[in-house]
Amino acid sequence: MAEIRLEIKAGAVIGQITSLQGKLLAPNPLMAGIAAELLSMTEKAFAKEGYPDKWQSLAQSTIKQRTKKGHWPGKMLQVSAGGLAASVQPFSSSHQAGISVSKPYAAIHQFGGKAGKGRKSTIPARPYLPMRKQGSDLELTPQATESILRLTRHFFGS
Repeated sequence: MAEIRLEIKAGAVIGQITSLQGKLLAPNPLMAGIAAELLSMTEKAFAKEGYPDKWQSLAQSTIKQRTKKGHWPGKMLQVSAGGLAASVQPFSSSHQAGISVSKPYAAIHQFGGKAGKGRKSTIPARPYLPMRKQGSDLELTPQATESILRLTRHFFGS
């Protein structure tokens, strides 16, 4: 009759569990990394004028107006020191990570909609944040989700 023996080295298992417990109790580096990654994805969207797809062009009237003021050709969403791109800031703590945008017109550029005097102008969506609308909810883009999962796996060493 064959004999099967199983030996568990408790010290190694306990060491792994202790390491994971320490990371779970102090996830600040992971959260800071997630916030930095979301900011990086947002900055890429501004630089490429779209992510993953190119934004819809500006209206001819807007191009004409900007040309007259000497601001065209240029970026569709102006990238200036006080502009929308500069207002995107990362935040993180031991229990959350994200990015915030402090401009009141941020949502209209992300999701599109009616704007201007009497809400007569239609602004097309020019998404720059790594999220999208899913029904009435918001969700991370597949690229952002994969990136966060990659960071998480790396943080926990798997």
